[in-house]
Amino acid sequence: MKKITWRVALAIVPLSALASLASHAASLPTPSGPAIAAPSYVDVDEAFRRATAGRPLEPALLSFASNELRSPTSGGGSSGGEIIEDDAVPIEEVTGSVTTVRLLPIAGVEPAAARELHRRVALLELLIGALRSYREPEGAPAGRSDEVLQMANTAHLELFVAHSLAYLEGQTREEKCLSYQRANEHARYVGFGVDFGLPVPVRAGWETLLEEARAFHAGPFADQIPANLCSMRKAVRKAEVESMLRAGIDERIRSRIEAEIDATSQSLAEKERQYAAALRDSAVELPTREIFLLKKTVEDTASLYEFVERDTLGLERAPATTPPGQSLMARLRAKRSEIDRIRSNASAAGVDADVAAARATLERHAALLGAVVEALREIAGTPGLDWATQEKLGVCATIPGALTPENFAEYAGRVDACLTEAARAYGALKDEAGASDPARTAFVEKVSGLSKAYIGYINSL
Repeated sequence: MKKITWRVALAIVPLSALASLASHAASLPTPSGPAIAAPSYVDVDEAFRRATAGRPLEPALLSFASNELRSPTSGGGSSGGEIIEDDAVPIEEVTGSVTTVRLLPIAGVEPAAARELHRRVALLELLIGALRSYREPEGAPAGRSDEVLQMANTAHLELFVAHSLAYLEGQTREEKCLSYQRANEHARYVGFGVDFGLPVPVRAGWETLLEEARAFHAGPFADQIPANLCSMRKAVRKAEVESMLRAGIDERIRSRIEAEIDATSQSLAEKERQYAAALRDSAVELPTREIFLLKKTVEDTASLYEFVERDTLGLERAPATTPPGQSLMARLRAKRSEIDRIRSNASAAGVDADVAAARATLERHAALLGAVVEALREIAGTPGLDWATQEKLGVCATIPGALTPENFAEYAGRVDACLTEAARAYGALKDEAGASDPARTAFVEKVSGLSKAYIGYINSL
């Protein structure tokens, strides 16, 4: 991006905007407030010389403004209407082409003159701000106040000319209105439009510019610029009227609908409360936890029920052996009958022999009971079982190794629980065991071996 100088930047910025900015900056309070000293005469005189370079504006600028305001395209000061259709009006010529004619003139001075004019306006606005703060010191030379008054009138004179030219530069009616108002303000400072019968004191060399500016103000400025320029408004077209009416109708419809909706909502509020109460009363609390516990209990006892239902241990049904034998309960009943018969017919020596045989059988039962406990512990400790199965079979480890017929009643519950969990795990893993899972296969084989050993022992009794 190319760097542009300050002077070129001044030429680009519109004159009216720059003048407004400078005037506003001159009137802003400083952070330190009243502590800043008022400017002296030397300060304001130096500011005036820096702004004007000791010479007035070119008279050609006023001639340019007069010629442009007298252009046939100008609106003219005699326009008494309050409505303006647009800033430009298309006019169809005889040839058939359309030419756009502006109701308000637009013209700009040469770039070189515009740069100088922008510079003077900015510095003169700063000078006006300094003059507002100027106070005549005590003991000032005679005629000093007259010089300051001449300096102020001269600054307002040049600013009137500058803002008149800014009026021509304005592209819209709003911009022109702002420049027109500022030009009028400066014109009142130098007494244009009011005849007091006294000359307006200006700096030496600015008398010619003063007379030409007064003639310009009384002539083209007052005649060609509409006096009601700032009060004009755009005409409202049919489409705009229809749009406003449509928006008003839509708003009324929306308001009416919203009112009806609110009324309906209020009338249904009681029903809504009744429905909410009925819905709240119809809620049924389900004992979900108890249901899941019951389901788990049923699932856990299913395998034990099946174990007992099928009489896996052969208590009531004879085992499938070759040749077929009797069930354990049948053999026990037969054994009891035999013992009763022996007691009724046997002698003392026969009873002693039977007692010795019974003791031998009891010892065999004790040995078998110890072997069963050891086998159950080994089954429970089968490596590779899942965590849940190991946890359930943990009760087998609580059975003491020295289990005898005398202390069996104390640990019967643990033995029963161990057998139950082993049977349940056996039923769950039997169908799933295979060559690909040695742990499950080993568990099933151990349980099957224990069952076969137990049945073989029962058959040997």
